[in-house]
Amino acid sequence: MKARAIKAIIGKDLRETRRERMALFWIFVFPLMWITLLGGIWGGHNPPITVDVGVVYFNESAPFTAADIVNVMENVTMEGVHVFKVRGYPNESAGVDAVRAGRIDVLLVFPKGFGENVSSGLQAEVYAYFDRSDPQNYQIVSGVIKGFFSEFEKEMTERRLNITLGYMEKYVPANAMGNFTVADLERYMLGLTNPLELEEREVKGEAPSAIQFYVTSFIGIQFLFATMLMIGSGTLEEIEHGTLRRIAASPATAWDFLAGKMLSTFIVITVSIVIGIVYAKLVFGETIFPSALGWLIIFLAAVFSMSLGLAIAMGTRSIKATNAIVNLISMPLLFLAGIVVPASILPEWARPIANYFPLGTALKSLRLLELYHRPTSEVLPDVVWVALATLGMLFIAVILYNWAVKRLT
Repeated sequence: MKARAIKAIIGKDLRETRRERMALFWIFVFPLMWITLLGGIWGGHNPPITVDVGVVYFNESAPFTAADIVNVMENVTMEGVHVFKVRGYPNESAGVDAVRAGRIDVLLVFPKGFGENVSSGLQAEVYAYFDRSDPQNYQIVSGVIKGFFSEFEKEMTERRLNITLGYMEKYVPANAMGNFTVADLERYMLGLTNPLELEEREVKGEAPSAIQFYVTSFIGIQFLFATMLMIGSGTLEEIEHGTLRRIAASPATAWDFLAGKMLSTFIVITVSIVIGIVYAKLVFGETIFPSALGWLIIFLAAVFSMSLGLAIAMGTRSIKATNAIVNLISMPLLFLAGIVVPASILPEWARPIANYFPLGTALKSLRLLELYHRPTSEVLPDVVWVALATLGMLFIAVILYNWAVKRLT
């Protein structure tokens, strides 16, 4: 190979890329739009949710009634946001219809006698109607409602216990309690009514922000889609224009052309990635900058993608067919290889694609390394797998390229 020839081909490709407005849009503008869109939607702070609650209850003259619980619900706030938006319904049937129509998330029915039972120290019932047609919404709403009543019930139990102990201390003679004191009874009755106390303690884990996740997604899109398309259709265009035939007949060789083409593609993609990284920092205040091993993973993934794109182009020898196959491969992999969505939420059947397809493995390793700061030893086996897969794909692409060049001559 001749360094001057490779350098000349790189310069030619970069000048041509600069003149191609459509290529500039997909390589530089579209990724920035993608980061802006997803970062604007998911990258900010999510406010607390508000649950639409319908209530049905009866006016009672007891000291504590359902209206008191409804009043508490109306005043529960989190970060200044009301957690419950309460609407009253005249009867159970009207409230159930509202749940069925999606006007409210849950209906709470406090039957007649609720207040009297609670005030008398008896057990009282509350009926909750949920719409389970949306499992995710059901889990959120039921969790909020059950959490509220769990805390409310705990507060009621402690107040009842204190009232009972107050009566015992006032009316039960001290000699009738034997060796027990009021404090002993309080601990015993507290354990009887609330045998387990779950205390929540916070652990500061190392979780990446949404923007950092989408920066890695942006890098994945570049080495999955852009490199594959650039090398595939770009090489075929050179063949159709006769450039490769002229190069093969000149002192430069077809291998100089291929090396220059791949290097110019990698330079363009690298510049695009750096621009995206800096853009995320300037606009959202957060980004990631890959380490040396991270850049090695990006390089290996880019070479694999270029080899795959070249193999497709040389196999089809048609720009239209190449673009169609590249799109056919790239679009599903945006989701199935865990590039756009986290691999953890993929269905079970799709996870092997994210874990073992070289580009999915490369992105997973890059995220473990740069987002979760896992040790090199943990990602090294996957990096070796990506390197071997890249060598294998490059070998196939070179064979097909050599076959195409021989047909030209």
